[in-house]
Amino acid sequence: MISTKLEETVPAAYYGRVDRLFVAVGVQKWGRFDPNANEIQIHTHAEVGDEDLLDAAAIQTLINGGIVYAVEPDVMPAPAPIAAVFRY
Repeated sequence: MISTKLEETVPAAYYGRVDRLFVAVGVQKWGRFDPNANEIQIHTHAEVGDEDLLDAAAIQTLINGGIVYAVEPDVMPAPAPIAAVFRY
C-alpha cells in the first residue's frame, strides 16, 4: 500500500508501518501528532507547540528501520510533499 496523505503517513511512520518514505526538501507542513490518542492536527502556519510533520515522519521512519529519501519537490514520485510505501 502507498499513500501521499499526511494524515495517513505520519501515524504510520510512528507505528513502524513505513518501509520507504519520500520527503520533499525545503517544504514544511506544520502541526502536531499525538501517538497515544492517534490524533493529528495540521496547520497552514507554525503555531506554538507545532513541529514539521514531514521531519517527524522521516525521523520516525528511520527509528523504526525504514528508509527515507529526501528529494527535490519536482522529482517527488507523486505531486505531494510526502509519499510512503507501507510495510503492511
